[in-house]
Amino acid sequence: MSTPQDELVEGVDWLRPLMEANGFEFSLGETGTGSGGTFATGQYRRGDRVLTFSVRYGLGMVEYKVGQSGITHEDFLRYSGAWGRHAYPNFGGTVQASFSALKQDLANHVQVFLSGTDAEFLAVVRARDAEPNKYKGFASLGGRR
Repeated sequence: MSTPQDELVEGVDWLRPLMEANGFEFSLGETGTGSGGTFATGQYRRGDRVLTFSVRYGLGMVEYKVGQSGITHEDFLRYSGAWGRHAYPNFGGTVQASFSALKQDLANHVQVFLSGTDAEFLAVVRARDAEPNKYKGFASLGGRR
């Protein structure tokens, strides 16, 4: 039976070509057992840009940071207008399928984090900060206002 750390390391193999091509380096983060079970975290970093993710029973929280400004994968997709065309989250699949889906999103919808300017990335964060509840409740189901 695979551990969350095994699953995370395998998942990193899906992301590695894309991330390394954009100058990011991987490091394993915290691993252990919490109230929700065994988990592992990891991150890709290039300078002050960091992609963090976790594995417990599946690929969990995915977050992007530039400097002190961060945004979850789901919020990035929603506030950048890519929600509805995304591959991750892909509920019900394997951890490896989730990492593959995340790689698709990185290549197709999150290029601004990989190779864009800080200003381009921060524009999405500012849009979220300006209307933090825009996609809460029923609006989070994907409908547009």
